[in-house]
Amino acid sequence: MRRHCVGKWWPLSVDAFNMTTPDPGLARIAVIGRKDTVVAFQAAGLAVFPVEPGPEVAGEVERIVTAGHQVIFFTEDLFPFLGGLLERYRKAATPCLVALPLGGAQQSVARLKKVVKRAVGADIFGGPSD
Repeated sequence: MRRHCVGKWWPLSVDAFNMTTPDPGLARIAVIGRKDTVVAFQAAGLAVFPVEPGPEVAGEVERIVTAGHQVIFFTEDLFPFLGGLLERYRKAATPCLVALPLGGAQQSVARLKKVVKRAVGADIFGGPSD
């Protein structure tokens, strides 16, 4: 396939239009939590790991970290089961473990934007900067 651009032709890979291949940057972001909460993130191209709250959650997060995900969002109901992991990775640049503020409190959302901007290096949520 060839495309015309300003008087010149250049080859264009068919893979450039392959929508099934996730963005490599998004592939490093994962969301873990209850299925009804996390499936919406799959539409945005994020890796989704549906789990039920319980002691096995920490092991699943470790597998996600080992798989190479650098930013891992988790639902607030998993917080009690991730205490050890959160403490271990608290000062590390990656992985960045971030609780999703499901209540929608403005302060939680602002904190989430700040943490993600620090981890990713850009404000991926857009909107006014804090």
